Amino acid sequence: MKEDSLFYFSSPNKFTAFLEELDVYNNWQIRHGLLNARGKEIEDRRYTKFLRKAFYDSGFFRMQVSIAEIVSWLDTTSLMERVFEVLQQKLEVEVFESIEMSLEYMIKMSKRMRIDYLLQYKDKVLLIEFRTVDQFNKIRPTWDYKFKELLQYKELMSYYVLDKTLRIYAFIPLYEYNGKVLNQKHRDYNNNQVEFFAEYIEKYLIK
Repeated sequence: MKEDSLFYFSSPNKFTAFLEELDVYNNWQIRHGLLNARGKEIEDRRYTKFLRKAFYDSGFFRMQVSIAEIVSWLDTTSLMERVFEVLQQKLEVEVFESIEMSLEYMIKMSKRMRIDYLLQYKDKVLLIEFRTVDQFNKIRPTWDYKFKELLQYKELMSYYVLDKTLRIYAFIPLYEYNGKVLNQKHRDYNNNQVEFFAEYIEKYLIK
């Protein structure tokens, strides 16, 4: 699946090293607000230019990737980094380092449908979609929508992925900051979801 992904990492530590090299997460905040407005703050950053070029070179988009999509992408990678920090404490080193990861996986023959993340361990593949919301009452309907979307992705992949078990997971986080003010309830919820997702990966992808 490496060739159909924007980025591929043979282990979680390779993913973490990639983020460190990008030098993105100096006080990165998952902030509520218009993504385009947030994007203006990072439009000239080296990592933004690198990511835009990577998206363009991949041919995954019909047009240049928007700054809003870059911001959303960085929000979710920051959460995945947290998930791996928790998961690393649960697994033996050799098991943890055997998890493969794809970002922006393009489903074959799908008119450019992309999955946010794929995690692969041996003969199992986990399809992951994110969607950040600003209120607790939006979590369930957003989860329902993303879950249905993932079922479609799983069905399309099942036509050509014949030797692996496909599983799905919809992660619906909350924005943690409003301006520069931390919403502790939202942060606590996200941290709980990170813990739950790490447990899910251990139970349904690894074991």
